[in-house]
Amino acid sequence: MTAAPAKDRFTGLDTLALARELRALERPRIDKVFDGPSNAIDFSFRVPGLGRRALRLVPGRFGALLVEEEPHAEEPSPFVRELRRLLSGAVLTNVLEPEGERFLELEARRGDVDEPLRIAVELFGSGNLVVVRGETLVAVLHPRAWAHRTLRIGSPYKAPPARANPWRLGVAELSAALLASRTDRATTLAARLSLGGPVAEELLVRAGLAGDRPATEEANDAAVRLETAMRDLLGEVAMPPEGYLYRHGEVLVDVEPFPSRRWATLEGMEVEHCASFSEAALRFFSGLGEPAAPPTSDQLRRAELRRHREQQDRAIAELESESQQLLRQAETILARHPEVVQKLAELSPGEDGAPVEIDLDGLRLPLRVGRPPRESAQLLFEERKRVLSKLEGAEAARKSTELELAEETPASPVLGPKQSRAAKDTPFWFEKYRWFLSSEGIVSIAGRDAPSNDRIVKRYLGSRDRYIHADVHGAASVVVKHPESDAASIGEATLREAGQWGVAFSKYWRAGRASGDAFWVEAEQVSKAGSSGEFVARGAWVIHGTKHLLKDLPVELALGRISIEGRERWTVAPTSAVRAQGKVEYVLRPGEERERAQVEKALSRELGLNRSYLQALLPAGGISIERPT
Repeated sequence: MTAAPAKDRFTGLDTLALARELRALERPRIDKVFDGPSNAIDFSFRVPGLGRRALRLVPGRFGALLVEEEPHAEEPSPFVRELRRLLSGAVLTNVLEPEGERFLELEARRGDVDEPLRIAVELFGSGNLVVVRGETLVAVLHPRAWAHRTLRIGSPYKAPPARANPWRLGVAELSAALLASRTDRATTLAARLSLGGPVAEELLVRAGLAGDRPATEEANDAAVRLETAMRDLLGEVAMPPEGYLYRHGEVLVDVEPFPSRRWATLEGMEVEHCASFSEAALRFFSGLGEPAAPPTSDQLRRAELRRHREQQDRAIAELESESQQLLRQAETILARHPEVVQKLAELSPGEDGAPVEIDLDGLRLPLRVGRPPRESAQLLFEERKRVLSKLEGAEAARKSTELELAEETPASPVLGPKQSRAAKDTPFWFEKYRWFLSSEGIVSIAGRDAPSNDRIVKRYLGSRDRYIHADVHGAASVVVKHPESDAASIGEATLREAGQWGVAFSKYWRAGRASGDAFWVEAEQVSKAGSSGEFVARGAWVIHGTKHLLKDLPVELALGRISIEGRERWTVAPTSAVRAQGKVEYVLRPGEERERAQVEKALSRELGLNRSYLQALLPAGGISIERPT
């Protein structure tokens, strides 16, 4: 049995080794740029006294300095053509220290450009390569945007977030990191100190430490040994570094810029010494096959939302558990009051009001010395109110995340676990927003938040459509689409249903109101242009002219199934609209927010729907349900 490859991309030490190889070259000049194999970008250099060299960069994976250039495609890609325009003739003047990161940054100068040029290569994640002139991005391989950072041509350049350089940590810092960790040593070094798995394993072997032991175990002694191992290992990455290939049977399992000790005990392991690290790295990574395609920005966004939702789920579970514990403690104090009084009397006298705990059949009860137990119970009830308030906020935040995830995720009509894959079909255009079909068969859509409120009006409000808004701040923008047929029109029934729908998906619902008001206007009356100097917030629109009022609309919806062009869909809409198009399963009205989760679980179980899909259909706030009569 042979060992599997230990890594599929550069570590921080590998990046440092490549930087040192490049730093050993004297003022190399970029001649041309080419498309290389397997998504590589090759920079052809002329090096005084050495002739031609080439730097192969595969963002997100590895880099290597080639002694001999390889054949390239005659027609360069658009990105490579832009790199040629920007960089041909530029001289590399500096290679920055990677500081423990998998991030390579090269500085260059061109005689005809006053501002300095920087080539920044991300060798982590899905990878990227950008060119910066002065402080402005002028070329980007993969344009992306985050809350804190934007990679688009013309944007100011901001380097990726960096952690403290682990190779500069002293014994005290290493000890503190180990003591603060809740995991084992290997995980702490790999993740918390950003060293990566292969380097963490190498350091632990050199330090004579077991990687699966808790990080807090003998942390001070471990820190001393690790600091020595790190200093020695860093010194072995020479200038320029040599390369070491490790082979087990027919498989290359590792490449390192130092003689590795972690493979020494594996029987059958062979090591091959190479004159340069780049030579070894090129052979190793070229043999691993094609790298995985980088995720799209949509995939990255959905993954981020899913991680956020998981964190919110954990927080909600913790708050629910805390709430139940506080309720149990308070009710036990009141239900077993004589026993609690007796337990308190048995305690040694203490400072009046000092907190103590007593044990009652395994349940720890927090009490106050010299105070009536009922007072302690009341404090627990008040603390539970505070926790329930936090729980309400956490559930509202999760609901917002669910809605955003539903909008970011391509719509799927597969609603429940009982349906087969064969039931999938193409989603309708309106399913990425909140939507319903009126009793007259007319589609209405609404935004889920401020950005989508802006989006649906800008993209979908046509000249013959109607705009509807509940008469309350922050309500969703509702667009009623005019039928395609010129002979058809938007009737009064559709307008009232759309108004009722907008009222239900507004603050009227959470306030527990029985009815609310809305209005409708023509499309031409809706604008972002307010009065002179008036600020119009994102998601808000200015209405010019007369509003057509829709009074006393019931704050009530129906959950049911309808058929659209022969395809079944679940919908939440006014009862009259659902009945006209399909079957009403439940009538929904405002209810107690603290019972929301139980209602969702009951509906999910009863109807066979995924709970996350159900959450995306329902309005925010408490819900009461009843079967239709």
